[in-house]
Amino acid sequence: MFIGFVGFVTLYNAGMYRLQQPFFGIDDFFALVKAGTLSHLIAAAVGFAIRGRIPGDPMETYSRIVLAMSWLLGIVMLTFWRLGFDFLLTTFRRRGMGLTRVMIVGEDDFAMSFHDLLEENPELGYCPVGLAPKTDANTLRERLKAEPVDEVMIAAKETDPDWVMQMMGICQEVNVRFSMVPTLFHVLTSQIQVREVAGVPIFALEERIFLRSSRLLKRTIDLLLALSALAVFSPLIGIVAILIKLESRGPVIWKQTRVGKQAKPFTVYKFRSMRADAEKLQGELTHLNEAQGPLFKMRNDPRITRVGRFIRKFSIDEIPQLFNVIKGEMSLVGPRPPLPSEVDQYETWQRKRFEVLSGLTGLAQISGRSDLSFDETLRLDFYYIENWSPLLDIKIILKTIPKVLLARGAY
Repeated sequence: MFIGFVGFVTLYNAGMYRLQQPFFGIDDFFALVKAGTLSHLIAAAVGFAIRGRIPGDPMETYSRIVLAMSWLLGIVMLTFWRLGFDFLLTTFRRRGMGLTRVMIVGEDDFAMSFHDLLEENPELGYCPVGLAPKTDANTLRERLKAEPVDEVMIAAKETDPDWVMQMMGICQEVNVRFSMVPTLFHVLTSQIQVREVAGVPIFALEERIFLRSSRLLKRTIDLLLALSALAVFSPLIGIVAILIKLESRGPVIWKQTRVGKQAKPFTVYKFRSMRADAEKLQGELTHLNEAQGPLFKMRNDPRITRVGRFIRKFSIDEIPQLFNVIKGEMSLVGPRPPLPSEVDQYETWQRKRFEVLSGLTGLAQISGRSDLSFDETLRLDFYYIENWSPLLDIKIILKTIPKVLLARGAY
């Protein structure tokens, strides 16, 4: 009974009973393990403190084996319960039930892409009822009174503080929840520290780029996992090499210059997924580019071979980059390395992503891959740089596996 109460409190504090996010992911599992471990440690400590003090049981009031079994079974059962609950919740939401009716306020590409993201993924729990432009306060007030809206979400790159305050006041007036999607500025200043000088608050950005000990730890993890992955994938590497050679002429391994840490160029390795003359043909396809910013992406690129389309879909073409990791030119996790032609179009602030090693996977790859815009990718890269930890790397690697197997956002 006591363990159950403490477990409930710790799980509640970890946000495990909130319905905003329907997916039981790696973060939730670690929170569950932490809560289960804490509750059982407290129970063990209490049992030890009262040991021998209860009448009728002078020798022992608890069993270590029972506690250990309770801890293990509790984690297993809670995990299956959450997975089952999330499956049912996702099913209901995909059928249009239990959704939060949200009005997206903004008129730029960022607002439109976020609106489309929510519309295409009802399992996230939102149902966009419209994309409202940044209008005056009275216009929005009348619209909120006329339409059934549960939440107003500001998703504009540029917002005036006075206008935002007006929107907050209107939402409170009509009893509608108010929220904002973080812009690039919010991500860049996610590590702001507040100091006081002569009674005046001073905001300072705390840089958290990897310390030497952190770089050594990250490098050790990279080497151990990269060597292990090469041993596991060695049969697959041979099969893919034969298929590529049988389908089209050209080298099996495709080498390309990319830009890595400190904006230094290096040679990246990939299985060739396109025709040998693919780079020469890109100029003829520029007008068909589907990506925003300096990126070039096409959903149905005619240069991709049949084998190439398959290995791209499941990211098998990236396996040779494990050699880049072993050489120290890349990390397993980090921002993806861009082309020199893309870097030439970068603005100064966008070069922040070169402060760390490029990675095989990253936050962008587990958050949408090719479906993300350039600005969205940068926001995720900057968040990773400022919030790195070994646990974050492990979480990203574990979340990459289902993304690759389900081939979401890859082309």
